Amino acid sequence: MKIVRLVALAAAVAAVAGCATNNTESKPVPDSALVAPHFKAWDGKTSSLMFANEEPLRFSSSVPAADKLFAVFGMPSLSTVKEKGIRNPYLRQATKEQVLDAIRPATTPKAGYNNDGSLIAYNLIGGGIGAAGTAITVLGDATFDPRTKLGFAYCFGKKTETADLNDAVQKCGEKVTGLVNSLFQPTTRVLNIGFGQVRAGIVRSGTVSKVGEIFIGTEAYATDGYAPQDRGGYPARIVAIPIQQKLASGVGKMTGAEIGEIGPVEWAELLKQQLPKDMAFYLPNGDQPVAVY
Repeated sequence: MKIVRLVALAAAVAAVAGCATNNTESKPVPDSALVAPHFKAWDGKTSSLMFANEEPLRFSSSVPAADKLFAVFGMPSLSTVKEKGIRNPYLRQATKEQVLDAIRPATTPKAGYNNDGSLIAYNLIGGGIGAAGTAITVLGDATFDPRTKLGFAYCFGKKTETADLNDAVQKCGEKVTGLVNSLFQPTTRVLNIGFGQVRAGIVRSGTVSKVGEIFIGTEAYATDGYAPQDRGGYPARIVAIPIQQKLASGVGKMTGAEIGEIGPVEWAELLKQQLPKDMAFYLPNGDQPVAVY
């Protein structure tokens, strides 16, 4: 079932192994490997992304970048619902009511929930809300919260610029791939893992070189809707593509299966430098995700 793929996705990135080493002089991949893969939208008639963007979102000026991007995806902030408070099926199974409750603190602060977030937690996690809420609570890996285990790159393309959602998804995927390609000089690994790619390469800053490693998912969330008000509020095709930086550690680092030397904060600074104006992203970093909006 598609519903388990988000968990499998993160697990696969964590477990991926190959012939790579920590040698920063690894050979570059051929140019043909740099081409963006085929991207597609996840199946399904509804999603939290769709419900959240039926109208232009209006954010308070004090809302952090990560909370804005969570709201675009229909997810609550970590200050409102703590880590592990939602699970991966939420993105596909949440009801419109749950989504609007989840994003209300970011869009209309202090309206409809207690200061400690207790009301929204009750509504969102399944306390007395019926079968749909129970499904969201029970299905999936209890340790997998999409806000802390995986990042997303967002595209807010104008609806007039693409033929349909499939076209919007592919163009967004090409932007993400191109952004990563531009940072790696050269790209030394492109590993296909079924529902995405792990790309690695050398990132040079002055005389310093580091190995960067990142996962790009090829199964995206997408919806017709509206860009947030602070991004223009125009009719848009909003696309969210899974991304996850990989920082080598433990056995993976010792065996060469993991080679990344760049963490989420540094990755964010690198991506920010060349980020197109109609894009944004957040990267997982425990309970302090790193976001550029």
